[in-house]
Amino acid sequence: MHRDIVIDKFGPASSLTLREITARPPGDDEVAIDVAYSGINFADIHMRLGLYPDAPKRPFVPGYEVSGKIAAVGKNVRDLQPGDPVLAGTFFGGYASTVTIPALQVLKLPAAYDLAAGAALPVACFTAQLAVVEMARVRRGDRVLIESAAGGVGVVATQMARHLGAEVTGLTTSPHKKSLITELGATPYTVDEFLSDPKLTGYDFILNSTGGASIEWQRARLGLTGRMVCIGMSSLIKDGKRSLLRVAAALMRMPKISMLKLSEANTGIFGLNSLHVLQDPAWAARLTRSLAAVDQIGVKPHIGKVFPAAEVAAAHAFLETKQATGKLLLQW
Repeated sequence: MHRDIVIDKFGPASSLTLREITARPPGDDEVAIDVAYSGINFADIHMRLGLYPDAPKRPFVPGYEVSGKIAAVGKNVRDLQPGDPVLAGTFFGGYASTVTIPALQVLKLPAAYDLAAGAALPVACFTAQLAVVEMARVRRGDRVLIESAAGGVGVVATQMARHLGAEVTGLTTSPHKKSLITELGATPYTVDEFLSDPKLTGYDFILNSTGGASIEWQRARLGLTGRMVCIGMSSLIKDGKRSLLRVAAALMRMPKISMLKLSEANTGIFGLNSLHVLQDPAWAARLTRSLAAVDQIGVKPHIGKVFPAAEVAAAHAFLETKQATGKLLLQW
């Protein structure tokens, strides 16, 4: 018996529905995976609340990443065999005990990782690779500021930046998460601590994840030729509740920055939607190749907590109330 988790109506974590499904046989260029773990991302919270423009029409299954073992392969698939441990990126549909997807989205599990770590890698590594390496072009000696540094993407982005030789500062809203940031080799601050110290400025790269008003005050901390990459809008949500008033307020606080202001400051701002990048076949192949090498640069995802799939509501509540560090997983 296989199961998945569906969003058939927008609402609180308790609105997620577990249902029985039948595994779909793979097509000629596809593989079927018996899923061991599904990764949970903050985008899934946005989907559940109806705040994610790219989500399919309801009902749909959320989830961008899985790990497990190959159950069956299509006749044109050569590099994967039944029984192979794998990790994979999914364009939705990842909250399931079975997925059938194109083989190009699947990678054999690197020997350095177990299946739990494998499910924590795709979204974090793709996003960090695009932001830190492709857009910001971080290099040795750069001063880097990572917002939400104790989160799934933040942990990997910190490790990548340090591998490239950068000096990293990590931000968190929760004092108890500072110890994890220290373990990653970064200098930790709460957001309040950081804001109260005007000497913390001159950054070459800032990774912004909250959006809204934070973009403006973080932009002011960039040095000459500094770059900021914005990857999310977590400021839209508080305690897992959908509030159109809060959404409107966050969008109104989003700065409208003119080219003249950027020219005067000699800085740049990027927006990143990893899903859109991965829809380009050439970029998807490029990022998958980079994922195959993450063990060589010492990337180690931090698994904050693993929930049984039947407890998905508790997992979402844990993430949206900012209790989580690192990555949360569902186990099937």
